[in-house]
Amino acid sequence: MNSAAPPPSGPHEESVSLPAPTPWPLLLAAGITLAAAGLVTNWVVSGVGIMLLVVALAGWIRELVSHRGEIEIPWVEPELRAAPIKPAAARVEALRPGMPGHRMRVPEKVHPYSAGVRGGLVGGAAMAATALLYGLISGHGIWYPINLLAAMILTNFADKSTVELEQFSLAALGVGTVIHGLTSLAVGLCYGIILPTLPRWPMLWGGLVGPLLWTGATYGFMGILNPVMNARVEWSWFFVSQFVFGIATGMVVARSEKVPAERPVPRSRVSHERRY
Repeated sequence: MNSAAPPPSGPHEESVSLPAPTPWPLLLAAGITLAAAGLVTNWVVSGVGIMLLVVALAGWIRELVSHRGEIEIPWVEPELRAAPIKPAAARVEALRPGMPGHRMRVPEKVHPYSAGVRGGLVGGAAMAATALLYGLISGHGIWYPINLLAAMILTNFADKSTVELEQFSLAALGVGTVIHGLTSLAVGLCYGIILPTLPRWPMLWGGLVGPLLWTGATYGFMGILNPVMNARVEWSWFFVSQFVFGIATGMVVARSEKVPAERPVPRSRVSHERRY
């Protein structure tokens, strides 16, 4: 765009019309977000969102109808305008790993993905043992924890009493095992990728900080993901099981043998190799 072009002739020869700064679009977006969030949280949230949406929409329309949504910006004097931008003919050399000023840091060796898978399996087994120990000590039995976990999928468990949840269920055993296994593998892979990159004391991050973070996140979303477990879970034991998982998974990942990392090949080298 040539900023030195003369202004167009017409009714506004000395100025140009531009949208005026207004907060209504931002408030309208916030209202839509709250209205949608209330569908999975509470109807009060949707009510507040709808009220905010109506007020923002009315305010925005009123500004547009009354022509207060536009402002006139005067043209800059020709002698004060910027000169046309001309493209430079010089070529800039692309940064490559190892060059001064390049910010990318690629480690020489990393833990393989298999370490994260093994860590997830070991951590999942340790967590399951902790959950079974809770079932025995609390008197609910060994099937109680797996039944609470399976209630995330088996919606009919919402109507069952505590005594019924203490009984063996083949469907709950299968569903709970799948949920626990997939979750353990996913978190184990995250450990294998992220844990070695954290500064100093990786076991502190994996064994304490990590469990604290996802226990807090689970506490906030448990009522939505699994209302049955949210109503009956013992949070102290829940955190202990997450702590055991973090320690076990972190130890497996940290003790695994590292492999050379694959370094990215510069584009210039790739194009040179393809040429020949």
